[in-house]
Amino acid sequence: MSVQAAIRNLITELASLVGNIVTVKLVDGTTYVGKLIGIDIGDRFTLHMILEDAKSSSGEKYYKVFINGGRISEIISVQRPKFDPEEFAEFISTKLSLPPGTVRVLKEAKTVLVYDRYKITENGVEGSGGMASKLYSLWEEYMESRKK
Repeated sequence: MSVQAAIRNLITELASLVGNIVTVKLVDGTTYVGKLIGIDIGDRFTLHMILEDAKSSSGEKYYKVFINGGRISEIISVQRPKFDPEEFAEFISTKLSLPPGTVRVLKEAKTVLVYDRYKITENGVEGSGGMASKLYSLWEEYMESRKK
């Protein structure tokens, strides 16, 4: 894997955390837990972030916390994503015995495309017809299994 690909993967993974609950540990030992609502990867890959409805390790609650990337020592995802496009693609490929190449994952967009015609995200299925109905039923089954 090239350095550029590794950097893209890092950015994609960080972007996938937006909207989720994370724990951010700072170099001074302070910890914040909150919903990650924004990130900015500055020059030299300094990651600045905004947490909403955050709680500090001292118990204080904050509406929003803006964190300078130079102070971050760790970012911990404490919430499993509701929808994993790669897992869902494998799930439907197996259930429907779809031929190779008919299911594509757009990781950055958290999307699965089937036959380049049906788009599946954590919000549901876009498309119409019999295949869309089958995909929607599988989407419901998958999302229900993720709750357990």
